[in-house]
Amino acid sequence: MAKVKTTRVWNGLPVDEITNTKTGVVELYSQPTKGAMGSTTPGTLFATGDAKGKWSYNDQAGFRRGFNNKQRTQGKPTLTQEDFNKKFFTEGTKIFNNDRANVLNTETNYETREEFERNTTSFSENGIPDVKNPKTGDKNNSDGTAVANPDNNTVEEEVAGAKQGGNTTSTLGGERDFGSTKISYRYPTGEVPDLDYDFIQFIACEYKAGSFTGGKFQGLTTKGDIEARVGTHAETITLPMIPNLSESNRVVWGEDRINPLQVAAANIAGQTLSTQTNGIDLGAAIKKFTEATAAEAKRMLDDDGLKNFIVSYFAGQAAGGANILGRTGSVINPNLELLFTGPSLRSFSFSFKFRPRDPDEAEEIRQIIRVFKRNMAVQRTSGENFLLTPNIFKIKYLHKGGDHPFMNRLMPCACTAFNVSYTPDNNYMTYADGSMTGYDVSFTMAEIVPVYADHQKDAGGTGF
Repeated sequence: MAKVKTTRVWNGLPVDEITNTKTGVVELYSQPTKGAMGSTTPGTLFATGDAKGKWSYNDQAGFRRGFNNKQRTQGKPTLTQEDFNKKFFTEGTKIFNNDRANVLNTETNYETREEFERNTTSFSENGIPDVKNPKTGDKNNSDGTAVANPDNNTVEEEVAGAKQGGNTTSTLGGERDFGSTKISYRYPTGEVPDLDYDFIQFIACEYKAGSFTGGKFQGLTTKGDIEARVGTHAETITLPMIPNLSESNRVVWGEDRINPLQVAAANIAGQTLSTQTNGIDLGAAIKKFTEATAAEAKRMLDDDGLKNFIVSYFAGQAAGGANILGRTGSVINPNLELLFTGPSLRSFSFSFKFRPRDPDEAEEIRQIIRVFKRNMAVQRTSGENFLLTPNIFKIKYLHKGGDHPFMNRLMPCACTAFNVSYTPDNNYMTYADGSMTGYDVSFTMAEIVPVYADHQKDAGGTGF
């Protein structure tokens, strides 16, 4: 077997450990979550211990968020990113290294005795902590050094987070904290039987901004990647289908006009610029400009209609912009044409009626409302000198736990408006614990990038 899965509960946070017995690499994942209709969402890759025993984050924010969620449920204080780095790289990695070593040091996890000896010898020489060298009998300590007495382990420095590749700073120096108490929310609560129920899923994500480094801007969204702005996933909200679902696609076209004088000016400019093929030659440019101007003037003056237009036009300009030509009973052909001017961004409206049936469902609804409001809110950096882009949402229509085969697809969206009515039907009513008997929630989602033709090719369903 090449990969062995084990599970470790670290400070209340369940983590799946995937150890590769061929490479010695171990990966830490959040546990899979159950979605609608019994579907399963794979866990998120939190961190990786490489083949030389060094650790780095894959999802630093998600790892700390999951850890802090468990801290809250246990009534313990949450950790800042700096404190979490220290805890993970000094306490956590030692535990995870030991779990990996238990897998790598177990002969039954390999196909043959020869593979076991060959691989573990290599792992030991590479410096993977706690691995035992079958040839010498020495066992690496926690920093990867082979020693005869493995109990004499060294302790990593508290700044190991920075040394081992952990990214300890976030966008603009501000820490984006989603602040949720759990990762997945759902209404209605409870087990829904497999009766072909369909759902809408909203996945809150951190906004991944472009960057300006080395004097160059990086991160344009026009290169086919529809999730170029989608960062770390925060929370997932699964809600029932609603009666009114529709889409409207629009492309911006606009009227454009060009008269004979503008055509002549374009011809003169084009002919003048065409001479500048080998750098700027002012003399050649002036000569070509003069020739082109004379040629265009001769062409227009040789046409009686254009000649009358020119005379009337400039006479009108001299008279304060009067329309002299129009008063002669004719107008110049404007060559009117509808021209494409650019793509358009779509927006979608959603409206849900929440009616809690028990205290647990009332609390779930309260949390769902808070999650939407928190993720759409503008964030501030710790020094309050900058504002950060609100989180965005991925939206999916689900059928039997998978993408709906006959519904449209949506680009990542920003929540631009969110409304809650606490008195549906104009009545204020609560249960004994104070929770409302109903909530009417409506909000607007606007796509953050336009839809292009190439996006439609493999979109699935009815396309974007």
